[in-house]
Amino acid sequence: MRSSFVSCLSTLIAVLILVSQAASEPVQYCRFGHENGPDASVDFCVGITTYKNVSSNDYDMYMTMHVTKSSAQGWNALGTGSTMAGALMFIVYGDPLSTSHEAPTVSVRTVDGYHEPQVLTQADTGGVNIRLLQAHWDPVNVTDVDDSHTTSSNIASVFTAKVALVCYSCGKWPGTPISAEVTAQPWVWAWNDKQEFDDYSDSAHLEAHQHPGSSGGWGRFYVDMARSITSTPSLPPIRPGIPALGASDIPGGWDWMNPAVYIHGFLMSAAFIIFFPAGVIAIRSGSPRSFRYHWILQLLASIFVLIGTAIGLILAHKIDTVHYYIGITVALCSVVQIGLGWRHHVVFVRIQTRQWASHGHIWLGRLFLLLGWANIILGLLLAGNGRSLVSLAASLISVVALTLIGWIWFVTRQREQRERQPGWGEEDPLFSVQATRDDYQAVAMDDDDDNESQPRHEDPGTVKTRNTNAE
Repeated sequence: MRSSFVSCLSTLIAVLILVSQAASEPVQYCRFGHENGPDASVDFCVGITTYKNVSSNDYDMYMTMHVTKSSAQGWNALGTGSTMAGALMFIVYGDPLSTSHEAPTVSVRTVDGYHEPQVLTQADTGGVNIRLLQAHWDPVNVTDVDDSHTTSSNIASVFTAKVALVCYSCGKWPGTPISAEVTAQPWVWAWNDKQEFDDYSDSAHLEAHQHPGSSGGWGRFYVDMARSITSTPSLPPIRPGIPALGASDIPGGWDWMNPAVYIHGFLMSAAFIIFFPAGVIAIRSGSPRSFRYHWILQLLASIFVLIGTAIGLILAHKIDTVHYYIGITVALCSVVQIGLGWRHHVVFVRIQTRQWASHGHIWLGRLFLLLGWANIILGLLLAGNGRSLVSLAASLISVVALTLIGWIWFVTRQREQRERQPGWGEEDPLFSVQATRDDYQAVAMDDDDDNESQPRHEDPGTVKTRNTNAE
């Protein structure tokens, strides 16, 4: 059993290292307007990766765009830079309900002032080469729409334009600078949901967007382009339900403005990196007060988890990611763990041997730790943190896991050596009685101690003791 636990921990460490190495590649920014029904606000996602092309000695930018629409009216646009002037623009429009099943139109444009953008010509590119890789409509699944507004009719009328393109040597763009090495590259978005098109050619006339809150809108966001650099050219995935990864509405990010984000992260990290592991070490310490230390640490960690989960649910944009599901599962497990631990202790003090609650407490606790550690990494990714912080967290968790493995091995080895010594367990009667009273307050957690009961027909002159302060 112990070997399987060690194997699980080793696998987790390997997975955490791989996740931390891959965490830096895609960046993403989304606005989820259709969550409150098909006729809501702007709804788009953009994912970006950049790749250093050796042949051109410049960066190629790969983009994936999702634009959700519920009618043939209007358009959505993304552009590089903080203003329209000089921006490299990617504009998506079309009729998702077309009987001819026409693909969405992707029009690449630019403008030198505040008037209608014009289709990009070869003279405008400055050496940039843009290629459309794919463009098609996909119907929105029932799970992508808020249940309170979901009907069979509006599900069928909501579609997402899925677009992929590559901008070769994008750094050569002569307008607003595009750099793959900056941490706050400005982008603009604009939206119009009222225009009716006579045709859907890439040079179709575009009516102006309006101010936010009217029939359209616009805004800015900032992307950590340096984080998007990959070792191989690839299209970035759009991760559902995540509003930002390596991107924010202000330069440098906005999470520092929300203390609840930090409180949530601190509580969950402290619980799974400090208190739960310390509780495991305490129960195996051999101290007469090991059980007291164990339950105090575990109770404190469980309180941290429950409070942290409550804050996370309040902060949740939408409960539809693995991080949220694991977080809720962990919170429920913490309550079950308390019940199993209490049941084990009550029964063990009476019969001095394990039963179903003991084994349930052991294995649920191990699964509990693995889920908690994995969710710390997922939470950092969900918050859009970069490679350095994710790698640091993965390394710290790996150290904690290895420390637990080493401690369990050391304590087990020490106990086995003591048990092999002649006369082990023969002690002075008074000393042994006192030790037994203290030690049997511990939650026995050692897989090798299948029979921990004190013999009931000993010679009354001696008392044979077993150390039950091991996990």
